[in-house]
Amino acid sequence: MKPVILRPNATAVARFLSVLADDLPDGETLDGRSILDCGAGGPVPPVAIFAQQGMQAHGIDINEQRLAQSRSFCAASGIRAEFRKADMRDLPYGDETFDYVYEHFSMCHLGPEDTARAIAEMRRVLKPGGLAFLGVISTDSWPMSDYGEERRPGEFWLVEGGESVCHTAFGDAASDALVADWEILSKEKAVLVLRERGEQASLEEWQALHAEARTACSLDEWMAGYPERANHFTYVHAYYYVRKPIG
Repeated sequence: MKPVILRPNATAVARFLSVLADDLPDGETLDGRSILDCGAGGPVPPVAIFAQQGMQAHGIDINEQRLAQSRSFCAASGIRAEFRKADMRDLPYGDETFDYVYEHFSMCHLGPEDTARAIAEMRRVLKPGGLAFLGVISTDSWPMSDYGEERRPGEFWLVEGGESVCHTAFGDAASDALVADWEILSKEKAVLVLRERGEQASLEEWQALHAEARTACSLDEWMAGYPERANHFTYVHAYYYVRKPIG
C-alpha cells in the first residue's frame, strides 16, 4: 500500500497525529482506536492517513459528490474507511462513540450558532478523555471584505460557483468561548500570506482598503505602503487541540 500524500491539509493531519501519539500511554499505539473526520469528502481525504495508522477511520460529509471522491480514493488505494452522508450539526452516532474527532476547513462555512452546535456534537460523540482537532477562521485575516458582505458580525457571504457561500470568522475571545467546555491542550494560529492576491491589487483597490487598515494611519501613509501590499493580504486559521473532560 502506497503512503497517502496530502496537499493543503498535510500539516494539520501530521500535527494532530503527533499530538495523539504523545498522548498515548507507554507501549500503546493508535491501532484499533476510532476517529471521526467531520468534513471528510474530497479527492484525497485525510481520513485515509488515519486509516493507514491502523485506526478505525470514519468520515462524514454533507456533499455526496465529495463523499464519492473519498470512497473512490480509498477503494483504489486499498484503504478501509467508512463514509456516511451526514451533517456535523447532527451527527448520526451515539454518545461517546469515538476516541478522536478531526475537523479541518469545514466549519468555516457555518454561521456562529451552527459552529457552536457542530462543536457540541463533536464533544457528544467523543469518549471522555478523547481528543479533538478543530479550527475556525480568525478575524486576524485581512482584508475580511474579501469574504463578501458582512450580514451579521463575523458572518460573511459571497457567491462562489453560482451559490451563496458563508464564511464565519471569530476573534480570540469568541473562538475560545466555542471550546469553553473542553480542556484546551494548545491553540495555534496558521498564517498564510496571500502574495499573489496582494500583487494583483490595483492602486485604486489599495486606496479603498484604507478603510480596513489594521492600525490608524493617514491616507498618504497608507498609499506609501502600496509597494509592500503583498505582505498584508493574509489568511489566518485558529486551531485548537482539545480534550473532552472526564467526569
